[in-house]
Amino acid sequence: MTQWKSPWRYGGPWYGNDVQRVRFERGAKRHFPTLKGLTRTYGPKAGRSYRVTIAVPHYESRQVEILFAKRTPSLPKITADVPTDSPHRYDTYELCIWCPKDPDTQRWVFEDGLLVLLGLIALHLFREAWWRETGEWPGPEAGHSPAGAYHVRASAP
Repeated sequence: MTQWKSPWRYGGPWYGNDVQRVRFERGAKRHFPTLKGLTRTYGPKAGRSYRVTIAVPHYESRQVEILFAKRTPSLPKITADVPTDSPHRYDTYELCIWCPKDPDTQRWVFEDGLLVLLGLIALHLFREAWWRETGEWPGPEAGHSPAGAYHVRASAP
């Protein structure tokens, strides 16, 4: 007798399980209609990536890519198009929205879903644009070490 396997017991990455992926993406496409998702099985961008145009209030819209790599599914790499000068970007131009070592209550966690992440990205992009215009960062900031895993590119306003 063949036993039926539950879809809830999937051994692959979350994005390979339709139920988990749909739950993660819930509501995002409605609020961000340009959102496109793509799964890659090999190469430097293996994992699940999303591309989206994010409207930044009072500033130009920005093109954003979010990559959830196979090996670090809960720590997305988030990049946005130019301009890239910002006190809160890593050497790789990825957005530094939160400190990965912060407690879960002070940063995005996977269970928050894609819609919350997109909202945080929009807020971060607004703060970057404001900083470029005024030299002030409107919001909380974590300190950055001059070198190491959390190094942020040095840039002037």
